[in-house]
Amino acid sequence: MINGHKWFISNARRASFAILIARTEDDVPEGHRGANTAFLIDLPQEGWNDVREVETMHGSTGHSEIVIKDLRVTDSQILGGRGNGHRLGQYRLGPARLAHCMRWISQAETALDMMVDRALNRHSHGSLLAEKQGVQWLIADSAMELYQCKLMVLHAAYKIDRGEDFRTEVSMAKHFVANSLNRIIDRAIQVHGALGYSTDTPLAHMFQHARWARFADGADEIHQMRIAERTIAAYQATGSTASATGDLPL
Repeated sequence: MINGHKWFISNARRASFAILIARTEDDVPEGHRGANTAFLIDLPQEGWNDVREVETMHGSTGHSEIVIKDLRVTDSQILGGRGNGHRLGQYRLGPARLAHCMRWISQAETALDMMVDRALNRHSHGSLLAEKQGVQWLIADSAMELYQCKLMVLHAAYKIDRGEDFRTEVSMAKHFVANSLNRIIDRAIQVHGALGYSTDTPLAHMFQHARWARFADGADEIHQMRIAERTIAAYQATGSTASATGDLPL
């Protein structure tokens, strides 16, 4: 039987089944990758209690608080072998993080388009915003960041397709794209002024959603920690950090 409490599970109320990862191995140190097992759970199920839907800064969006009490599972419900719960989760999260990045790139591109359109149509203090250096820098910084985002995602996806170790590249892409999304939307709001702060454009709503990107599928700080660990390990193993920075022939 499994007991536990999980706060904030996305789409729990819409799901007809769940993948539950629970600690099953007492002889494995806590936190070790082999300590957990994944189980397939049909929903609804006795012992699986959907307590409430958690409201976020952009409203109620299907994120639930779940209390698991005396939930019975059998060996036939094990997914991917006993002790492989963490491995399965990470295998899925690598490509999933890039899928998030692709959506965020599209949002950032929309924000940049809106920023440029506003700059070309808003006349202030004797000239168009597009003619003012301060606004040009906001546009330029956003364009350069968006270019970097696209290249990072493409390279990480390339490594996944080739069956290579993609963990560092995906972590870098996820961290960089999420933060770029926040910065680019923020600049677009700044160029729009009060209009961008209002709900007359989608920018305010986009900015609320963008804040979530910095902790979805791993908080910024977790990715930074892993990137640093792998960079240090690469240098210790080879005397170079090249393999931790894309291993590109440049």
